[in-house]
Amino acid sequence: MNPIDRGEFAAGVRWWQTKTRWRNDFHNSAYVVLSAQNPNGDFRDDWWPDFLRRLTQWGALRPLSGVEVTRRLAANRDELASAWRQACAPVKDLDITGVAWEQVRAFPEVVARLKPTKYGSPVFPSKFCHFLLPRIFPVFDNAAVGGSHTYETYFGLIKGTWEATPAGLQDELVAELARLVDDDGQGRLYAGFPAATKITELALIGRRHA
Repeated sequence: MNPIDRGEFAAGVRWWQTKTRWRNDFHNSAYVVLSAQNPNGDFRDDWWPDFLRRLTQWGALRPLSGVEVTRRLAANRDELASAWRQACAPVKDLDITGVAWEQVRAFPEVVARLKPTKYGSPVFPSKFCHFLLPRIFPVFDNAAVGGSHTYETYFGLIKGTWEATPAGLQDELVAELARLVDDDGQGRLYAGFPAATKITELALIGRRHA
């Protein structure tokens, strides 16, 4: 697995800032809100509308309607809660470096039932899971990262790339990301910010688009 290099990270940051309409705080402020709204496995009706709205804003539903995904959520609610208790609750305070795919796979596998796709696209399950545990579950975006991935292979790519990166460089990149967020004027880097997954995502974006 190839490690991150500074050039890839810088290129990914430039692409994010110039080629998208995504916030230049790299969703730092969104992670504060998502943490406060996390139902911790209690996926009730009153939690769902705001979560569905964010999934829609992030382009996770198309071509399905919100009505159809809501119907599928209701049909799989109990299994989703069970998968959370089994796979997510024991590791929810860790990040991707502290877990293996086999430990957490049960949850995204149930999530994928809410929006089944012919070829097992990782887009919907990655965004759904990322909103709940962003430090563990990396987000996948076709335009940004591309490539042919299942969520399992993408999870492995993010985890392996970060772990192949020297610890000193990891620390430097976290500090650089914190500086970028601070420069955006949106406050300091949130303590729950998914540094490992976001920095690696940016590096993979740079690797593709540089």
